[in-house]
Amino acid sequence: MTLWRLELVRLFRTHRIWILFGVFALFGALGPLTARFLPEIVEAVGGGVEIAVPPPSPELAMAGYLGNALQIGILAIAFVAAAALAFDSRPEMAVYLRTRASIPQILAPRYVVNMLASVVSFVIGTTIAYVGSAILIGAPLLGGTVTATLLLSVYLVFVVALTGFAASLVRSIPGTALITVGVLIVIGIIGLIPQVDAWLPSSLVGSFDALIAGGGFDYWGPLAVTIILSMGSIAASIALMERREA
Repeated sequence: MTLWRLELVRLFRTHRIWILFGVFALFGALGPLTARFLPEIVEAVGGGVEIAVPPPSPELAMAGYLGNALQIGILAIAFVAAAALAFDSRPEMAVYLRTRASIPQILAPRYVVNMLASVVSFVIGTTIAYVGSAILIGAPLLGGTVTATLLLSVYLVFVVALTGFAASLVRSIPGTALITVGVLIVIGIIGLIPQVDAWLPSSLVGSFDALIAGGGFDYWGPLAVTIILSMGSIAASIALMERREA
């Protein structure tokens, strides 16, 4: 069995793929439902207190999906990718792999399979949210939705690449995932600086709502930076893991 097939089989047999599918599919369904029935829900539980809620709209449905899906989804991606990329966390497995293949040969299928799993899961969730919104409220802008989905897919690829870099710094799976999430939080905080925000990967997250609402495309800068950082993270992880003793 090749390392590529082994990684694909491992992803399904450990049921980690279903965690990713489940998270994005669940919030893909809940986003439109919540947006459509939020006024009724608020009225039912409000206890007579008048609470102003925005009217249902496709933009609100998609924003609700993304806001919830990314919070839990990125955490799930970080842990699922860490379980694959932090292979040194199990010394026996690390020795077995390192004596039979090079680090690039070990990491390549783990990177690619987990990147694809993350992107496919996100696309499935977005499709469910789009269809649900179209049925319950109205169809979001198709072109904006497709473009925003592609940009967010690049961001999720960056998350997996960053997880690989974190795995080259520490051996444990929880430590790898927590470092990844911590770095993403720091990037988000740095993004509060207006002069810097337009170049950070976190800007791709903000593109989702803007593009679906009909905004123009102005994300070449953060797109290029995200791709460069992803490639740099992968290259650095390979170099650091080659120097590490099993």
